Amino acid sequence: MSAWGCPHECAGKCAHVNNLPCDPGMKGCVLFGRFRFADPGKNRPKKQPADHEATARRNDDDKQ
Repeated sequence: MSAWGCPHECAGKCAHVNNLPCDPGMKGCVLFGRFRFADPGKNRPKKQPADHEATARRNDDDKQ
């Protein structure tokens, strides 16, 4: 079994985010947006698929 330790945590405070209490995944944390957390508030919203082809056609129509 292994454990993970954040290099920015010092005595329970985050040296990367203004010495706030360490809360993995909080905004500003090096883990934010890189991993999925059980707490949905720590996750970035899912990207909506963009319809690039329809947008390109619409822009071409506007130019004519």
